[in-house]
Amino acid sequence: MAETFLMNSFIGKRLLALVRDGDYAHAGEEEAIDLTMTALTGDRDRRLLDAGCGRGGTAAYVHDHGWGRVTGVDNEADSIAHARAAYPDVDFETADVDDLSGRFATSFDAVTMFNVLYALPDHHRALMSLADVCRPDATLLIFDFVDPGGFRKDALLEDGQPFLPNPIAVADIEPRLAAAGWRLAELRDMDADYVRWYEVLVKRIDDKRRQMEDLAGPAGFAEVHRLYSGLLDVLKAGRLGGAIIAARRA
Repeated sequence: MAETFLMNSFIGKRLLALVRDGDYAHAGEEEAIDLTMTALTGDRDRRLLDAGCGRGGTAAYVHDHGWGRVTGVDNEADSIAHARAAYPDVDFETADVDDLSGRFATSFDAVTMFNVLYALPDHHRALMSLADVCRPDATLLIFDFVDPGGFRKDALLEDGQPFLPNPIAVADIEPRLAAAGWRLAELRDMDADYVRWYEVLVKRIDDKRRQMEDLAGPAGFAEVHRLYSGLLDVLKAGRLGGAIIAARRA
């Protein structure tokens, strides 16, 4: 491996794109997008923000399937540069999800977040930031890991820090949303789907060992394999789960 990297870095996202055969860094890839977006009807004029868009694959899929005119934002500039080059029909901006006020000329009708909230240290600030750029009654769709209560006690570590630093506790979802100006509309349990998706992902990591070692070296492959095998074990043990959260701007 040429250098140490984290999975939320440019090279980490590139490795996940390689494994997933598309510019996705979230569980379930296109199946997960389809399941999450059932909360919205098709509307190509909908102004939709994909918060934490990474390399842009999800934003492009949502745009191409008619859910709205999508703007993707991410704080990782190299990922945004890749997204702009790969998906010129979608607008992409480098920005922090928790500091969006004043960044856009119009308000959004909907926001999507795919495996983003768990990585943000301050959920309240992020949810408030999203509310600030949305119109009243806008829809918020969150696809993410959730902590049923046992994950933080024995977290999976990456470079000495929790691999999933801040998954939202199930009991906190409704009050956290309400405090930031959102009202919970639906909470869908995706625990079994997350286990299934990560079983597939670990197999794909094994299958693509050579390509991953070409990109990140043997040590890079070994670390990715360790992290996602460990994550699968945590999901199977029930110490971590997944959910689709739908909310409306209050």
